[in-house]
Amino acid sequence: MDFGALLKGHKPPRESEGEPFVFLDLGCGTGFGLVLLAALYPEGRFFGVDFHPDHVAHGLDLARRAGVKNVEIIEADFLELAASDAVMAWRAGGCHYVVAHGIATWVTEPVQNALLAVATRSLSPGGVMYCSYNTYPGWLARSGFQKLLAFELATAKKGELTHSFQETARLLNQLLGEESQPSPLGATFPGLRRELQSIEFAPLDYLCGEYDNVGWAPLYFTEMNARCQAHKLSFLGTATFSESFVELLPPPLRNVVLNEARTDARELLTDLGTNKSFRRDILAKGHVQLTQKEWGERLDSISFRLLQPQEDWIPMPTQTLNFRSSFGEIQGDPLAYGPLITAISAKPTSIQSLLSNNQHPQGELVVMLSLLLEAGCIGFDRGPAGGKSAPVVQQLNQLLLDRMQEGRNYTQLGLPAVGTAVPFSVLEALIYKAYRDQLEEPMLSSCVLLWLKELEVQLLDQDNQVITEPQAQVDRIKAIAAALKSGKEPLLQRMDGAPSLRLHQPRSDRSRRKAPARKGV
Repeated sequence: MDFGALLKGHKPPRESEGEPFVFLDLGCGTGFGLVLLAALYPEGRFFGVDFHPDHVAHGLDLARRAGVKNVEIIEADFLELAASDAVMAWRAGGCHYVVAHGIATWVTEPVQNALLAVATRSLSPGGVMYCSYNTYPGWLARSGFQKLLAFELATAKKGELTHSFQETARLLNQLLGEESQPSPLGATFPGLRRELQSIEFAPLDYLCGEYDNVGWAPLYFTEMNARCQAHKLSFLGTATFSESFVELLPPPLRNVVLNEARTDARELLTDLGTNKSFRRDILAKGHVQLTQKEWGERLDSISFRLLQPQEDWIPMPTQTLNFRSSFGEIQGDPLAYGPLITAISAKPTSIQSLLSNNQHPQGELVVMLSLLLEAGCIGFDRGPAGGKSAPVVQQLNQLLLDRMQEGRNYTQLGLPAVGTAVPFSVLEALIYKAYRDQLEEPMLSSCVLLWLKELEVQLLDQDNQVITEPQAQVDRIKAIAAALKSGKEPLLQRMDGAPSLRLHQPRSDRSRRKAPARKGV
């Protein structure tokens, strides 16, 4: 959030890394992400709000078990919190950051207005809000799924929600025709078939919030921006760094956008041209514009650490680097990026140091670093502040691994040195346990398959199709295990996130009680 605001010349709420701050998450769900952030940033004070008591209870229990003490989660209604006489657990005007992730287009318009009212009342002057939401035109195709689902759910019996989603996907898929001979619908929305396939393995809680929701209503940027402005929240930019630079757009679209002077019209043109379905907007309660000198000084002080080994990025000096973005692939010259990655791989490196040792002007260097950040090649160095968070994050990671190995649907582990997280699946957690138990092939794959069967979790291939053939299952586990051993396991070690204690007692010595699990990994 700081970097996204800084890219647009706004003064970030924190003067430096490790400075105390207050963070508010409106609609924090089960609290997993909030608790993980609180562990990664012990200098911050974190508040979360959610309407569902089960979510609140889960988040508080997770924080207690992990020993995360700087987080408070409250059961509340946005409409009640927006009342002028409402008592809030945090000080009005005292929050440096407010987050509303995905929820703005999941609620009815009155609740959405209340959410924005609470955000602006809570933010300090110059404070920053992150608001992500579903947007058009990218959601036009799936809006048909939501309308069909309403008919299925109207007659569904208790416990049949999963079947209703699958049946709706099946019906809509039939309307698309064959891939070789698509119907008018299939020809208009060629990506809808793939989107319907992903529904089968999506968590039920997500599907209900996304589709079985009377308030569900994606908004064009101009509509959402107008509602934010009514609550004194001004648009700064995006947390998707590649989208911050108009010059990265494909030439025809880039020319159209550059010819438009109005910011809101530029954003709308970009969304239409890229068929955007999800926005990650950064807003401010009062814009604190930095001078060019101040902007350069703030940039120069930021340091980076390498997350992915250099050989994973530039295996051959002549190969082009391809960065994925919402508007297609962006190509990078390895001869330009190679020296940057080499410098950062040696030690945490600041922009000031990179500028002095490379030939790139500051603006070009910022674009390159932004693409590397978005791709997960590098991360922001937390310095001494990251070291202070390591013990609690390691304890939380141990708890998360323990629960994932029981089938719980957690998806990330914390990386203290860079203040962020690495994706981690149930399958990877089981393989991680096998490594810690010093299992080798063929015993490793056999045990992992047995544990997956106990958890009633299906093994999927790269296309999210269930793997049934025994040798294919073993090959898949071996591939994931090799990637884990060469990539994520050493990454956890380098970024001070690896639990130092044994993850489990022997499996025979502990309860085999099944926990809610995902259908596939």
